[in-house]
This record gives sequence, C-alpha cells and structure tokens, in this order.
Amino acid sequence: MKRSKEEAKRWLDQAQYDFEIAKRMLSQEIYSYSCFLCEQAAQKALKAYLYYKGKRYVWEHSVQELARASREYDEKFEDTIEAGKILDRYYIPTRYPDALAPPAVPYKTYSEKDASQAVSLAEKIIEMVRGEIKKGG
Repeated sequence: MKRSKEEAKRWLDQAQYDFEIAKRMLSQEIYSYSCFLCEQAAQKALKAYLYYKGKRYVWEHSVQELARASREYDEKFEDTIEAGKILDRYYIPTRYPDALAPPAVPYKTYSEKDASQAVSLAEKIIEMVRGEIKKGG
C-alpha cells in the first residue's frame, strides 16, 4: 500500500503542476492549451485517486471513464462524470487541426469561456481528489 500512496502523490503533484500552467495559459489568452492542460490535470488527479485506492495500473485516458472508475470507490465521484465528458473534448482537438472541421485550427477555435469552464471543472476534480487522499478516503 505504501507504493500506491507514493504513486498517488506523484500523480497528484503532476496534476497540480499541469493545472497551474493551465491557469497561466488562460491568463495569457492561450485558450486551446489551457483547455488541454485542464483535461490533463483532471485525468492525472483521478489516476492519483485510483493509485491511492490500490490500483496497480491505470491506462485509461478518458476523464469521464476515470471518474466512473473512481465512483466505484466513492459515490461522491458521480459528480465528476459530467465534468469528465466536457474535459474529454479537450484531449485531441485542442492540439490537432485535423481533429477539427476545416478551416478551423485549435488556437483560433477555443475561447476564454471554454478555458474558464475547463479551469473550474479541473479545479473541482483536483480538490475532490486532494480532499479524499488527505482524509484517507
């Protein structure tokens, strides 16, 4: 169990770092990458929780699916599934022009509203995970 707690800490630390960079990107009006880093932060935070709960390997890359897996340990994570649906939209199209209909390109497509919402959703997930790990849940 010690190894899983150490692994959880590593993942949560990286999630927090990604989240801090996402907030900087938002303030610098770099919205597509802010959205992407929020998705990454939420994904890593949920992986941290699953490692904390003793999972040995977590290969999933969908925030929504990671939230569902987390819900198996605590019903509280039900609230993160909808957030995961939104954040999952920022995994690929925020970075790759061929993931959007032409002539759109990611850096011109995402808005302050998108990035602000992504920051809010990621923050809720990170705080929930941090709280559960802190209290030993």
